[in-house]
Amino acid sequence: MKLLNKTNIYFLSVSLIIFTVGGILFYLLFQITIDNGINKKLHERKEYNLKQIARSDSLMLLFQQYTDALSIKPVKEISAAKETLSDTLIYDSVDGQFIQYRQLSFSKQVKGRNYFIQVRRAVLDHTSLLKDVFILEALLFLAFITVLTLVNNQVSKKIWKPFYYILDKIHTYKIDLAQSMTLPKSSVDEFNELSEAIEKMSTKINNEFNILKEFTENASHEIQTPLAIIKNKLEILLQSPAMTKDQMDLISSASAVTNRLSKLNEALIILSKIENRQFHEIEDISVNDSVDEILLSMDELIKIKSISVEKHFHEFLHIKMHPYLAEILLENLVINAIKHNTSPGSISITTRHDSLEIANSGSHSFGNAERLFQRFVKSNPKSQSLGLGLSIVKAICDTYSFTVVYSIENGYHKIIVAFPH
Repeated sequence: MKLLNKTNIYFLSVSLIIFTVGGILFYLLFQITIDNGINKKLHERKEYNLKQIARSDSLMLLFQQYTDALSIKPVKEISAAKETLSDTLIYDSVDGQFIQYRQLSFSKQVKGRNYFIQVRRAVLDHTSLLKDVFILEALLFLAFITVLTLVNNQVSKKIWKPFYYILDKIHTYKIDLAQSMTLPKSSVDEFNELSEAIEKMSTKINNEFNILKEFTENASHEIQTPLAIIKNKLEILLQSPAMTKDQMDLISSASAVTNRLSKLNEALIILSKIENRQFHEIEDISVNDSVDEILLSMDELIKIKSISVEKHFHEFLHIKMHPYLAEILLENLVINAIKHNTSPGSISITTRHDSLEIANSGSHSFGNAERLFQRFVKSNPKSQSLGLGLSIVKAICDTYSFTVVYSIENGYHKIIVAFPH
């Protein structure tokens, strides 16, 4: 979830809580104010009606005077109870419904006569007004939240623009190109501090990358040279006529180890260069033609192991990548299918418009397929391979965002490489 959306959610949640609590308090205070106002008016009417009764003809008081706002009844004795406030419903024949009234009931002696008097005031209009005010407040709140959210989004986008620019620069940053990351200044101090920290970090990374690159290149040259000398000396010793069989076996063993060390050094250097993104050239590569050339170069080994090869080139597959890496990728896949095959065995190669599938027969199964692409991991521990072939394949696929998947189906080891358009 984006920071802006998360901020808006917190803001809306807090606003909703404040509005709900504030609305309830407003409703209660408004209700108390209305009740106090009605009660005050009832007491005012009480005093007014008592004065009117005192001034009127006493014969008029013998009749029960009853209206919605006033009820006067002559009584024999005055009740000891004090005046009371209560709510009641009175039917309105005009509107055809009951209307709520607040009434003040009390007893009073006027001109020697006892009366039970009730003064009323309708409260329906006040309740309706309260509901209308509450609805209006809710609509105003929604309008306020909507406008504030829109304004907050626009303002936040403007404020956070430098941050997204920095993020974009980090995404497009390529260490292998030794780019100097220069970021613009912002009016926000925190973004300026972030820019300075990233610039310092990128400078340090570039320096360390260059040191590592120089070390890799130097190691490649310095190690290969003595290895070549050792191999040459061992070959000369093998040609010596004075060598015994045991000595020749020892020299042959040392020569084999030297060859293995040379291949290991070369594979690790290639892997390091791939991971450091040191291959930039891009060409259009025909996978079908490249596979045919690799199979032709491996023809002798394929015949020795009695392996049958079936090609299912449904479509011509073209990919865009560095030609040297394309050669390594396809060659390692084919060599892997040959080395880890049975004798006799079979290989099936299938190309589609966006994928390459290589399946080979084999007797060994590998539990965790993901570990097969790690360095020095072999499907058969007794194998003489370096365990780097599929690691190099995975590194190349990661460089170009290809997807490589290993599986076993019906006794066949299958590797599928999917190439995005």
